[in-house]
Amino acid sequence: MLLNKKRFSGFSPDRRAIKGYQPLYHGDTVNHCPGCGRTHWHVGRSTAECAFCETALPLAASMSQAPEPLFWFRGSSTAMPVAA
Repeated sequence: MLLNKKRFSGFSPDRRAIKGYQPLYHGDTVNHCPGCGRTHWHVGRSTAECAFCETALPLAASMSQAPEPLFWFRGSSTAMPVAA
């Protein structure tokens, strides 16, 4: 997959060198696997996995959201008190 130079024009070379190469799975485009080059993916809630070589990539949509806990524990008014 060739990268468009204009797409990365907003980043300075110094910033790209510090941040490194971060492949992401984008749901609206054809994604080629960085491991084998194929385009068949199993997409989950936070990652996409290549169906052939099992390379996992984070979803671009999940990277833009702050991580939140899945469950909240607030205690229970009906639970028995713990004996000290």
